[in-house]
Amino acid sequence: MTHKIKSVKPLENFVLLVLFQNGIEKTYNMRDLYAVFPQFKEFERVVGLFEQVKVDIGGYGIYWNDELDLDAEDIWEGGIRTGNQPKMDAAALLAENLMVSRELTGMTQKQLSEITGIYQADISKIERGLANPSLSTLKRLAEGLGMTLKIEFVSE
Repeated sequence: MTHKIKSVKPLENFVLLVLFQNGIEKTYNMRDLYAVFPQFKEFERVVGLFEQVKVDIGGYGIYWNDELDLDAEDIWEGGIRTGNQPKMDAAALLAENLMVSRELTGMTQKQLSEITGIYQADISKIERGLANPSLSTLKRLAEGLGMTLKIEFVSE
């Protein structure tokens, strides 16, 4: 399963606070990488570099510059859950659920597009939380995945 990053925040002592699109928050200590990847020691040598961290397009990782980057899966595997789970909005929950469901079936966006007749670009927008699909579109996606659509209201 692909874990995508929604946001990243630099903390003290070269620790990152990373929020994944599935709502799980983790901390990641960059100093743990120094022995394996000495290039990350630049954070200690170049004042302000660590604070320049950004999420790459698509949320597949983070980066500081052309030489310093880190994959989302590495952060997911090596990070420590904070126990905080910020409330996710409906679009983010839908995006995560569609992406995970599609990946579980082993289908690409293109394949799902061909089965459902929904443009691949539209599926991509839904998976990135950038679209507001109609109920009929959601039903077509569910059927294309061989699944049933379930919508519910949950008390807070």
